[in-house]
Amino acid sequence: MKTKQFLVALFCLVSASVAAQEYKPEADPKAVVVSGNARFTVLSPRVIRMEWSSDGKFTDNASLTFVNRNLPVPSFNKKESKGELQIATDVIKLRYKKDSGRFNDKNLSVDFIVNGKTTTWKPGLANTRNLLGTTRTLDGVDGPAKELEQGIISRDGWYLADDSERPLFDNSEWPWVMARPGDKPQDLYLFAYDSDYKAALKDFTDIAGKIAMPPRFAFGAWWSRYREYSDTEFRDLVGEFKMHDVPLDVFVIDMDWHVKSLPEFFKNGQRQRDQAGEDSGWTGFTWNKNLFPSPEKFLQWTNEQHLKTCLNLHPASGIQPYEDVYPEMAKAMGIDPASKKYVPFDITDKKFAANYMNLVLHPIEKAGVDFWWLDWQQWGSTNIPGVNPTIYLNYVHYSDMERQNKVRPLIFHRWGGLGNHRYQIGFSGDTHVSWESLNYQPYFTSTAANVGFGYWSHDIGGHQGSAGTAELYTRWIQWGVFSPIFRTHATAAPQHERRIWAYPLDNFLIMREAYLTRYSLVPYLYNEARNTYETGVSTVHPMYYDYPKDENAYSMPNQYMFGRDMIVNPITKPIEKGNVALQHETWLPEGKWYECSTGSIIKGGKKITMPFTIGDIPVFVKEGAIIPMQPKVERTDEKPLNPLILSFYPGKKGTLRLYEDEGNNNNFKKNAFTFTPVTSEQTGNKINVVISPVEGSFPGMLTSRGYELRFPCSFPPVNVTINGQNIPYSANPKAGTWSYSGNDFETRIYVPEFSTNTKIFIGVQFPEYDQQLLSGKKGQIKYMKNFEAFRLLNDWNDGLYSPFEIMSLSQFGQNLEYNLSDIKKEIDGFRDRWNSALLTIQSISETNKVYKPYYELLKTYGNIAERPEFKTETEVESDTKAKVEFVQGKDKIYYTTDGSVPTQKSQLYTKAFEVLVPARVNAIACPEGNGSCSSVISKIFYNKKTGLSYNLYKGKWNRIPDFSKLSPVDKGYAPDFDLRKIKHDSNNYGLVYNGFINVPEDGTYTFYLASDDGSKFYINNELLIDNDGLHGFDEKKSEIKLKKGLIPIRLEYFQESYGDGLSVDFSSDKISRTSLFPSI
Repeated sequence: MKTKQFLVALFCLVSASVAAQEYKPEADPKAVVVSGNARFTVLSPRVIRMEWSSDGKFTDNASLTFVNRNLPVPSFNKKESKGELQIATDVIKLRYKKDSGRFNDKNLSVDFIVNGKTTTWKPGLANTRNLLGTTRTLDGVDGPAKELEQGIISRDGWYLADDSERPLFDNSEWPWVMARPGDKPQDLYLFAYDSDYKAALKDFTDIAGKIAMPPRFAFGAWWSRYREYSDTEFRDLVGEFKMHDVPLDVFVIDMDWHVKSLPEFFKNGQRQRDQAGEDSGWTGFTWNKNLFPSPEKFLQWTNEQHLKTCLNLHPASGIQPYEDVYPEMAKAMGIDPASKKYVPFDITDKKFAANYMNLVLHPIEKAGVDFWWLDWQQWGSTNIPGVNPTIYLNYVHYSDMERQNKVRPLIFHRWGGLGNHRYQIGFSGDTHVSWESLNYQPYFTSTAANVGFGYWSHDIGGHQGSAGTAELYTRWIQWGVFSPIFRTHATAAPQHERRIWAYPLDNFLIMREAYLTRYSLVPYLYNEARNTYETGVSTVHPMYYDYPKDENAYSMPNQYMFGRDMIVNPITKPIEKGNVALQHETWLPEGKWYECSTGSIIKGGKKITMPFTIGDIPVFVKEGAIIPMQPKVERTDEKPLNPLILSFYPGKKGTLRLYEDEGNNNNFKKNAFTFTPVTSEQTGNKINVVISPVEGSFPGMLTSRGYELRFPCSFPPVNVTINGQNIPYSANPKAGTWSYSGNDFETRIYVPEFSTNTKIFIGVQFPEYDQQLLSGKKGQIKYMKNFEAFRLLNDWNDGLYSPFEIMSLSQFGQNLEYNLSDIKKEIDGFRDRWNSALLTIQSISETNKVYKPYYELLKTYGNIAERPEFKTETEVESDTKAKVEFVQGKDKIYYTTDGSVPTQKSQLYTKAFEVLVPARVNAIACPEGNGSCSSVISKIFYNKKTGLSYNLYKGKWNRIPDFSKLSPVDKGYAPDFDLRKIKHDSNNYGLVYNGFINVPEDGTYTFYLASDDGSKFYINNELLIDNDGLHGFDEKKSEIKLKKGLIPIRLEYFQESYGDGLSVDFSSDKISRTSLFPSI
């Protein structure tokens, strides 16, 4: 009866198999050379298998690493001479002394070329420049992992995979692991590839199996958190995603889905060990009905929401007596349920595995669970020598899904060693929340491509430890959207928040934009997944795959290729306090690259440093690339890919073959898929695009489709045709028209639906303007818009600093759309307008430091000189003269000493000079050649004993108080009425200035007093101007007749709130209006 139950369970699995994993481990005999107790198999021009067995018997079974040796036989020569066997391909030449015993460095060698020189491999030769692979887990890591395993890729130009002790698969219908027979046989695979790393990975995945292709939904967003979520809370959470317009595809439900706390699990308040010796409740297969009263209805709801569900498994404790499925599982395994003896977990026992799948997991899957999270954390060995439970768990679960053939297999698991690339996706483990952890993940992820493990999923945001900052989480999200799998995760600790809408609004908006970017790129990601499947090159891979001869490709570990057409260099360190951007270095290979955040076209072949704000992700697209994208969706499968968005990046030529299939089954292995070829070619200023008929077919494929063609960094076109017919411009996008996005400097063409079997020709004639004129303008407008929003939240004196150019530039893109015909004129004038606005920001940032960080960012895109820097002090003790000296830089300095604004016609500074005090020295710096002079810097040189004295008061008033009855909190001397030269609070303070003016001659003088808030101005102790009260920066004036000579003045001022400001000017019939002090 027990045997019958096992056979029934096994039969259910076998009979369900339609497309089970097929291994072809036996090589074509024509590729095999036997010499005594040695056997050599030429697997490719670069790869040779070398076996030795004491009894001359060899295995053709698949191993846990290598499963396919039946490959096309490469051309090679075999020669025997003087007791030596030689085998030579175009790449390698092997020599073996016949009948000389086990392989060693005396009887076996292989020659090949590396970097133009012959390299000889012999057994025991160390691979000293291996570029590493990956590791099982990053659990507990706060920064780099302690050690990574070696990978296939090495700068030595070769890699040896020693398969001698790896277990084998038998030849049963469900291939099962078995110990390797023989007395310490040798089974070696030598890969010799020089620096052709892509060829090495193609060879590896040809022999070790293709990198598994995840279903399409896996490239959407995953939600995961180690927390006791309930059915109701999950429903509420999905509502929050929808309310905040954030897409989602996958729910990963941690271990709290199952029963983990029963009374019998505890004794005196302490959790007890179960029969397997593990913590009770850590393993579980029975739904927690307190959290999920009706699991079936919950899973029905997730399916209705088009959400995929993944449940966590810690299976090490086997099936304990409290599990619902225990009686049935115990009987199937020959255990009397009445004994209450648990069913031990042994994944290498085929009987146990079949019953475990059929009786325990399949019913849960049938209810609606889509895949499993295999969170194996226990022992590292099994009853079969050499079998790692991690990789074998992965194999059994993956092959079980494959044998059922209901959906495309997908598991979520830990790395189990070489060969694990056949079973995706990887869970990297419980990292700490820190910049160090974030900084390590891009390198770690791309380096895993060296063993074909191309789908690491990290805990985006970090798992444990400190809360981190909003900036850290934002940067982690930005890295996550350009990582293989985008999954947020953390503990249940209250400081660990992973809902992006729970962060400050600015951060939320940036993170949501990152989510939307991820979803827009799903067609690109899926296309690259197919390329990975075919070539063995992971989507996220190191720069040195594409540029192996350039040292820079090895020295920039955090930047990587994201597919074939993008370089991503995520920001993994914080912006320095007080700044709005950081300088970030990227190496760009030869060619032109389009930086997406700023719209800059950059010539490569060098390292560049650019400023990036918190909202920027450094992504560089290769010239001529055609990037497929999709419209905004909530789920990856929400609707068919119609219209298909195609972005054509600046370049002379471009090609794309867009891959599509059903998305979540293995029919693609039976040629149920399509490719849509797209080409672009630029001649002069015209771009011709051809969308060719679809190649292939699959059930449910689109038979007609519309397209949206985008051309970043382009002028509005002169003419657009579709199949020879002109189409019009429209400000309201619709099929059969084109539009223009001014903020993105991007032409958009809306192609109506055509049969997918129809060839479509699109012609776009652009004006005869240099595209480089638009380079970077997207970033400039974006940053100026950000600055304008910032300016409105901070103190700004419109009377002193006109904001109009800033306001206008912040709307530049929108204004372009209102009048596209003027775009060339607007672009030609853009630089001068930008520099004009920049001069204003430069000027105010000298007195209000809050604007300095934005000035540092914005000046990157301008061309103005930095203001001169005074080298000498402005105060003198008793002298009547002061020395004036500037720090001399590369720019020329022009100055005045009469209070006038300097120009390039003013006095050129060549050396230090003296002025009579008091005196105002104004100066500008002007660059050589093109560029604008700086804003004016002004310093007053004065004798502090005869200058302005001041008393500072603290208090809250709505009119000027009687300061004579108050005690000052500070006293001192000031060169003028500039409030920022006295340290005070931003609100609720008062000042009284006293000093003398030297009237040059008898006459009538007009005085101007402007302030925010109130002020009064006295001459000869008589009130001349009353500008008192609470108000903005308002000005009043008054005339008075004065006699030549020294006359005392007093100025009283107070500031309540919302901005401050103070200025005093004068004029006469002979003197133009100018600042009062120290002009006279």
